[in-house]
Amino acid sequence: MALQSLQITAITAMRARDVSRPSREQQEAADRRPLRDETPRREARTRDR
Repeated sequence: MALQSLQITAITAMRARDVSRPSREQQEAADRRPLRDETPRREARTRDR
């Protein structure tokens, strides 16, 4: 297993954290989008017909 020998340094962890952080535009777009629980399910809508 090659992944077992992989060393994660502090620099690598900090870079990964910065990459995974969304930009301000992405964060604002996500804030405007309704949550998954607030949106009606597609399969529930099609069953009612």
